[in-house]
Amino acid sequence: MKVRETDLPGIGKKYAVTLAEGRDLVIIIYNTGKREIYLMEQEEPICSFELTDEEAKELGFLVAGVLYQPVKVEKMELILKEVLIEWIKVEQGSNLVGKTIAELQIRKITGASVIAIDRGGRIIPSPDPYREKIEVGDVLIVVGTRQQIKHLIEICGRCST
Repeated sequence: MKVRETDLPGIGKKYAVTLAEGRDLVIIIYNTGKREIYLMEQEEPICSFELTDEEAKELGFLVAGVLYQPVKVEKMELILKEVLIEWIKVEQGSNLVGKTIAELQIRKITGASVIAIDRGGRIIPSPDPYREKIEVGDVLIVVGTRQQIKHLIEICGRCST
């Protein structure tokens, strides 16, 4: 996939992505946060729509697979098959319950990073490590190596993947 970036002075940035099928997807990100997306065919738009900043972020989560994974195993291998994203469910009696990510020093101790929390179907992206307390039933979306994630599960106590 080829991505071309163009500065739009005073407006924002333009990204053009050539899709496998040969069409271009053009995304204009305005300084205001608004996004315009165009599906191009032979340099003519055949479809377009606008997204607010919030809509774009939510759509990004969907496209990235944070809310739904189209594979049976709950992990994707990324970056040279060394880095994984894992979904870890916090169960009653876990050592994590009632504590913040900062208190637990998850990154310092395990090397893994909590990139989001799924709390009852509501995604908390980039949770504040000092304010967001982990609750029973939370699903931690964690990135790290296989060994780092294994270490986190070990210190977790009662968690499942």
